[in-house]
Amino acid sequence: MHTMKQLHPQWILILALFLSLGALGFAQGDDAATSQPDLGQLKSQFRETVQPFLETNCYRCHGEKKQKSGVRIDILDGSLEDKQLFLLKHVLTQLKDEAMPPEDERQPDADERKVVVDWVTQTLQAGERKVRAKHGTVRRLTVEQYHNTLRDLLGVEDRLADALPADGISEEGFRNNQDTLLLTPQMMETYFEIAEKALDLCLVDDTKKPEIQSFRVELGSGINKQPVPENVQLNGPALLPKTNFQVRQLVPDKPFSFDPFAMQTRFRFIEGYRGNHTARAWKEFEGLYHSVFAGMIGSHTKGGYNYGRSSHMDPEGLLLRPRAPETERNGSRPSRGPAPTFTMLMRELPKSGVLQITVEAARYDDGLQPHTLAPESEKRLSLDITAGKEAAVEISTAGVYQLDVVLDGPPRNDVMIADIGKRTFSKRLKGPYATKSDGKVSIPLLVARFPIGTFDLKVSNGKGENLRLALMTPVAKESESSQQFAAFEKRAPHLSIHKGLRTDVGARLSLFAKPKPVPSATVERYSFRAPASGFASPDTEEDNDNYLAGLHEIAIRSEPTDGRQIPRVLVSAIEFEGPYYETWPPKAHREIFIDSPHKNDQPAYAREVIERFAARAFRRQASDEEIASLLAVWRESYERTQDFQRSVRNALLVVLTSPQFLFLTEASAGPEAEPLSPQELAAKLSYFLWNTTPDEQLRTLADSGKLRAALSSEVDRLVADERFAQFADEFVSQWLSLDKFDVVNINHGKFPRLNRETKRELRKEPVHFVTHLLRTNLPVRNLITSDFIAANAVVEEYYGIRSQTEQGYAFVPVSHGIENLGGVLTQAAVLSGLSDGSESNPVKRGAWLARKIIAEPPEPPPPNVPELPDGKEAKGKTLRERLEQHRNQEGCAQCHQKIDPWGVPFEQFDAGGLFKKEQVDAGTTLPDKTEIAHSNALKKYLANDRIDQVAFSFLKHLASYAIGRSLTFNEIEYLKREGRKVLAVDGYRMRDCVLFLIESPLFLEK
Repeated sequence: MHTMKQLHPQWILILALFLSLGALGFAQGDDAATSQPDLGQLKSQFRETVQPFLETNCYRCHGEKKQKSGVRIDILDGSLEDKQLFLLKHVLTQLKDEAMPPEDERQPDADERKVVVDWVTQTLQAGERKVRAKHGTVRRLTVEQYHNTLRDLLGVEDRLADALPADGISEEGFRNNQDTLLLTPQMMETYFEIAEKALDLCLVDDTKKPEIQSFRVELGSGINKQPVPENVQLNGPALLPKTNFQVRQLVPDKPFSFDPFAMQTRFRFIEGYRGNHTARAWKEFEGLYHSVFAGMIGSHTKGGYNYGRSSHMDPEGLLLRPRAPETERNGSRPSRGPAPTFTMLMRELPKSGVLQITVEAARYDDGLQPHTLAPESEKRLSLDITAGKEAAVEISTAGVYQLDVVLDGPPRNDVMIADIGKRTFSKRLKGPYATKSDGKVSIPLLVARFPIGTFDLKVSNGKGENLRLALMTPVAKESESSQQFAAFEKRAPHLSIHKGLRTDVGARLSLFAKPKPVPSATVERYSFRAPASGFASPDTEEDNDNYLAGLHEIAIRSEPTDGRQIPRVLVSAIEFEGPYYETWPPKAHREIFIDSPHKNDQPAYAREVIERFAARAFRRQASDEEIASLLAVWRESYERTQDFQRSVRNALLVVLTSPQFLFLTEASAGPEAEPLSPQELAAKLSYFLWNTTPDEQLRTLADSGKLRAALSSEVDRLVADERFAQFADEFVSQWLSLDKFDVVNINHGKFPRLNRETKRELRKEPVHFVTHLLRTNLPVRNLITSDFIAANAVVEEYYGIRSQTEQGYAFVPVSHGIENLGGVLTQAAVLSGLSDGSESNPVKRGAWLARKIIAEPPEPPPPNVPELPDGKEAKGKTLRERLEQHRNQEGCAQCHQKIDPWGVPFEQFDAGGLFKKEQVDAGTTLPDKTEIAHSNALKKYLANDRIDQVAFSFLKHLASYAIGRSLTFNEIEYLKREGRKVLAVDGYRMRDCVLFLIESPLFLEK
């Protein structure tokens, strides 16, 4: 069956553009049709008085040939264009502060200066009153918005939108600015390809049963009573003993009929390896054992955080400690991945659809490894374990006990193992050891909870010949050990799933889905889902007859959070299912081909399906002309093919490649300001606060005309919704330039703690922090100084905080109690990103603060600006001295006077974003002559003296992101004036700022 694109690609494009005319009905009017202030007198005064003043006092340094600080004054002509007004605003500041002309130049008298100041003031006031032509707006969906919209419209999780080029970045740092969202012919081709793939994934042939692959791998010591006789070896992970795992195919329990996929069990390969030697001989293989392999990456005695055996096969399943950190050397990770990792290699997996991996796991009833011996106690049990013999432990009172071991001398092995009842414990021995005068050595082994009963105890260490006593001591409830164990019991291991391919140089794995905590001590099922298209497929190996070719890989790990001990995770089984369907046909298919009384009337049903889909895709009801054109596509295809679903699909393809879907449009009847239509408002609101299409409630309120009246409650709903995270991640990341942290090349020799996973979690901190401020409606001063941070266990450890919570990877508000923390200015992701990865950089940090926090951006550096001195010039000089040397060069000083003072106080923080231990001269004089001693003084100054400007900066960036364009002069002045009037009395509360903006003409008018 031919697709519409194969038959008529150009015709579809023309039709899509034609359909756009009905929706993009912008008036073609004259921009002059706006009310303008009377400029005659102002222009006359400019020519007669102001321009001569500027010629005499300004042109020599700020004219055509020379532009100090990047400022050119001779382009002023007395008009009210935005570019002129922004420049006049700068001129007014310089004149009022008497900063210009500079002290070594001729100074105008007070009357001359006053005349110009009055004229500039009047002109700026006229600029504020100027009514500008609107004509509506057209803005392409960003790549992220497009992905989110396809997902919500079609239920497609696949990252198809990643095939598009990255969006451009505006001057304000945002990717959703209409002036940078270009559309090229190549992109249009890509949109066609993406739309076809998305529809293929969404729509199914509901006359056929689906085919589902499912299998189960069970783990446990001795679980497989009838292992196959062959010995298989792989170049990579160490395969588990055949008796410790078994594989079987499953038939999932589904509420619909399907065909189980029969996995291949008979093979003929050229055997790839026999031991470490390459073998070349055809060989027959039979059984699932040659289709699904189970193994381990990392030795069972090493890896992880070196607390003991990193992995151990127990009769109930596989015990895993948290994996080792993903340390980097020369910018790359170890190819085989961190240990310990349980890995499954498979020959067959679905190439498309959603895959589900379910792990049956539990938090092991584990023991904490103490650092000190238990104190003497009358209730202590002393057990003879001479030469490693077994002993019986009788617990008469349930509770927490510490086990210490006495040896005749130093341990013979660096790992000591204790099997107590059905539980197994181990500890890596690192010394030094408590040695008595008789040569005996005592080792604290574990603290664990025990019920009443009698348990066999077996301690081993090497051959065990010097083992003597095991001491079981009750742990007092009020003791420090008891408190440490109570905290340990609350911690949950985190399961992570990774998927990829096995290659000649090791695994190439990607995170399958977000890690999940395993808090339960009983085995429960934890399911993870992801689209198959998100991972590499071994298609190139299909005709390779090597035994090892074309292997998929699924890896399971226990994820580390901070450096504290975490109970091991017990993995008893893993199940795979794919493609995964909850219903058949899938929900997304049924939302398009809905149940309807018109199903037997194909033209009427086609109209109903297409009209309903177009309304959701266009974010408004489609016009009669649009529906007629789409039905013509369906009709032409159906008459030719007699395939109803394929013909509807062709019409939907036109919808998904039309401007009405790809663009956010605000149609205008003329140049004068108009209110947004209810549907336009719903879309603007949703793409602002959710970064995706409106949901049913927004559409219903819009269609009923009630949305405008419900704005306040809807903003609260949208902010509270989980989709708000899609706004927060995009807005906060772009506003605070967190991409700089993504690309900074960290010197891991100087900052070893800033490893891959720590960097990943620190990157999330600003987003979660701002999200919390918005959701709880806290004052904007918290952006600058706050007595709490948003942190998880990883972030807490990096900052050296020990909170009372056990949140794992979840971000929660945490009181930090550290003088130099709090607010975005001292977050590691910000400060480290504004460095070179090895040394801090006050210039980068100062320019960032000026742009992002107080909206007083410095001018871009002039051409050929010299770098900071380095090499011989910098030898023996402090950074402050190098800055002074740099400023003294031609063209540098004036710019740096507006940048460096904001960055120097943050010289107290290193390139890893942490407060330096050594004393640093962080004193500076700000552009307004305020003396600042250190970073905390600067934060106090910003949070008090400059809070209005901080709030304005937040509002300005928020507004630019919300409306998807740069702000005009009078819009900026509106935010300054009205924002302060409305919001200052309550301290500029963050969610109030959002509602203020949404209820303003900037957002509601087009």
